[in-house]
Amino acid sequence: MFKYLKYFAIPFVITVILTIVGLASYSTAKNSLDTVRHNDVWDYNYCVYDYAGKMTQAEVDSLNSYLIEIEDKCLTDIVFITIDDPEYGYLDMVHAYADSVSEECGLGYDGPGGSSIVFVDNWSRGGDGKIHSWMSTTGDVRNRLSDSDADEILYILDEIESDSADPYDQYYQIAGEIGKEAAPLRAPFPGWVALVAAIVVAAIYIFINLNSKLGDVTVNSHTYVDGGKGNFRVKTDTFRNKVVTKRKIETSSGSGGGGGSHGGGGHSR
Repeated sequence: MFKYLKYFAIPFVITVILTIVGLASYSTAKNSLDTVRHNDVWDYNYCVYDYAGKMTQAEVDSLNSYLIEIEDKCLTDIVFITIDDPEYGYLDMVHAYADSVSEECGLGYDGPGGSSIVFVDNWSRGGDGKIHSWMSTTGDVRNRLSDSDADEILYILDEIESDSADPYDQYYQIAGEIGKEAAPLRAPFPGWVALVAAIVVAAIYIFINLNSKLGDVTVNSHTYVDGGKGNFRVKTDTFRNKVVTKRKIETSSGSGGGGGSHGGGGHSR
């Protein structure tokens, strides 16, 4: 068993080195972040505006406190707004409304026009008979929270049971997803996970090779000797076939992202 210790050491050491390098790079990037808010136009301590009256005051206060934590974590101004206005009865109108909030209020953690997220949920069915929602993103947060991410997050709203239901739980979930997706840096893994991974990798490597012929002598000086003369029973060397498959690697010349300073996604239910 001891002869396999060297094979244990190889994957273990490699895993540990890669882990140290990864965590060091993460720590360096984290320390280089500018975590100071540079905006005296908008008071980011007020995050929830329940104009539709869908939540209790206690729920508004709780959601507001949670969003403040996420703002500091994601270095992004965040605003949640509920309205019940038939004037914004179509998705493109709610979209325009959300974009205008960030512009007119000067949102942006790193300065007006900087990183911000505005989520608007219009409970009116006065347009096409649907409830429309939009999450508008601006600034650097667009590089972290993609438009498709915003679309996907808003599917949580489908869990709201009825027009008269309290949406607090769904809004809280949306806030949590924003916190995950919009964070400027994500720790690759806790330190203990790296240690366990190294041990597991090494254990698997040993298990695979434990019963193999690794290290055993299968050919010696007498293997092919018959009466002092070489005796190679198989004397043919047949080149049976050769198949070469060529495949062109396609590259895209296009670029992602939409025009203007706004991004985001919407959902109708």
